[in-house]
Amino acid sequence: MKAEALTKLGDARDAILRTYAAMPDEALAWLKPGDDYAIGGIIIHLVQSLEGYVGTLTALRHAGYRDTDGPGENERVVDAQLVHARRGLTPTEREATLGEMSALHDRLTALARDASETQFAALAGLTYPGDEVPYPTSVALVVQWMTEHYAEHVPHAEQLFAAWKKSQ
Repeated sequence: MKAEALTKLGDARDAILRTYAAMPDEALAWLKPGDDYAIGGIIIHLVQSLEGYVGTLTALRHAGYRDTDGPGENERVVDAQLVHARRGLTPTEREATLGEMSALHDRLTALARDASETQFAALAGLTYPGDEVPYPTSVALVVQWMTEHYAEHVPHAEQLFAAWKKSQ
């Protein structure tokens, strides 16, 4: 179960990297009217998601994969990331941001790999700041959520890129 899930996670990350490898730098700051993220902003968004999921897996690990408090978010940081995602990436930000995404992906993968098969599947209730009810979470679910998150943004990025090309 764990090995297959981690393979799917890596494959999904590779798909997003291939999608962006085909895009020129000048496309990464383009924001389609009505969209939430510029083309390169999707990478900022994925970095934000990875940060949250690394925090979640770290909290689970420290709690022995039992009920615990989930990580909080600094609202100013989240707001700045949203602004950056709308702005997209400059050519000089591209490599560093993709590197940050890869480093966070590797950290998420390492945390998931370090969990035993039992820990990987074990559901725990995580209570996030501001929530009164714990949210059922497991390492397996976090890996699945991030896999799906990468996968949903491949066609999104491709559609935005196609729209950018038409606008040129």
